Amino acid sequence: MFEKFPKVDQDFYERKMIRYAFRSSPVDELDVQVNMVKVVESKAAHLGKGKALEVLFSAPDDGEWLNKLSYWSVYYFVGERLNFFWHHRFRIIFPDRGLNLFSMTSVSQMMAICAMLGWKEQAIYLGYMAHAGLNRNYKLTLQYREEHRRAQAFMLRLFSDWVGDVSHEWPSYGYDEPIYEALLANWRNPDPEALVPCLLAACDRHTHQAGGGGSKVFYDFDSENFLQRTPIEILFIFRLREWEGLENPVLDHPLMAAPFDRLPPVQPVPEIPELLQAVLKRAREDWPQFDEVVSLEALKAPPSRV
Repeated sequence: MFEKFPKVDQDFYERKMIRYAFRSSPVDELDVQVNMVKVVESKAAHLGKGKALEVLFSAPDDGEWLNKLSYWSVYYFVGERLNFFWHHRFRIIFPDRGLNLFSMTSVSQMMAICAMLGWKEQAIYLGYMAHAGLNRNYKLTLQYREEHRRAQAFMLRLFSDWVGDVSHEWPSYGYDEPIYEALLANWRNPDPEALVPCLLAACDRHTHQAGGGGSKVFYDFDSENFLQRTPIEILFIFRLREWEGLENPVLDHPLMAAPFDRLPPVQPVPEIPELLQAVLKRAREDWPQFDEVVSLEALKAPPSRV
C-alpha cells in the first residue's frame, strides 16, 4: 500500500547552507536582484520537513523515531523563520512583485508535529506564522487555490479556535467537510467517548485521502507529504485536548496503530545544531532586523501594520 520514502539529499541542502553561512561578502541590494530568493535560503526548512516526514514514515520500525523527529523539527522551525523573513524582505525590495513560496501545507503539518512532540511554544509560534503567511498573501498560490488540502486547513482552523485571536477567511473548501465541521464544534467536549464517532470518521477520511496524487488530482496525505499512515490531525486534536486538561479516547482503527495509537510523551527540544547556528548568525549580520520581523509579536500584528 505504501511507497518507499524518497531519499532526502541531505548533503545538497547542507552545502547550500554552508555556502550562505560562510560566504565572504555581506548581502547587498545588488545581490538580492541577482540571486532573487537565494539571499536567505529556505534550505533548512526543506531539509527539516523532508527528514521529519521520512522519520514519521518509518516510525513503526524505528525505536529512535522520537529523537530523530525532534532533531529535524528543530531544523524546520529555524528554517521556516528564515523563509518567512525572506518573504517579508522581498516585498520591501520588490513591492510590485512580492514572493509567494510559503507553503500552508508544510507549516500546518509541522505545527501539528510540534504539538505531537509536546512543544507547545513552537506549535503556537508556527500556528501564528501560518496565519501571518496566509493573511499577508505569502502563500503558494496554486497550492492554496487548486490543491484544496482540507485536512491542513482544518488543523489551522482548529488552532485558530484554540487560541481565539487569529483567523483566516478560507475558500469554500475550508468549510465543506462535515467531519471536520463536527470536530471543530465539539473538540472541547469533556466526554472523550462523545468524540469517538467523529474521530473514527476522520480516520476513515485520512485513509481515503492517502492516494498517490498527481498533477491534477490532490489528496491531503499523498505521496508528496508521505503522511499516509500518520494520523497527524487526530494526534493534533489529542494534544490540544490534553493542553486543555481534557481526557482523550482510545480509538480502534487501523490508522491508529503503534506508535501512533496514543500521544507520545513530551520530548525535550534539542539544541540548535551548529550549522543552523551559523546560518542564523549570518542572517542576523546581514539583516539586523531579522529577530524583530519574525518575533511572535510581529506575527500577531495585522497585515496593515507590517
